Amino acid sequence: MVGKNELVEAVVESGDGVVIKIEVTPNSKNVAFGYNKWRKAVEIKLKSPAKSGKANRELVEILNDLFGKAEILSGEKSRLKTVKVWGDKEEVLEKLLSLIDQ
Repeated sequence: MVGKNELVEAVVESGDGVVIKIEVTPNSKNVAFGYNKWRKAVEIKLKSPAKSGKANRELVEILNDLFGKAEILSGEKSRLKTVKVWGDKEEVLEKLLSLIDQ
């Protein structure tokens, strides 16, 4: 089980939104959320392959559904990504915690 104190290391306020450090695993059977304590990053397993930007598009769609608006700031060709979502840090943390603990 991940605590809020751990998750806060991957989530940082940034002006009008929140920046999240994310580790993506493409080609997974199901979409799932977790937390990598070593990398201090939110883990998101995606169904799409990492070809032609498919996994990136799926990631942005999922985050748009959760937070209203999201964009990849860095790491488009990497498993480690920095993503910005618009919203309150506490709300983002609570939503991520609920998804990770499922």
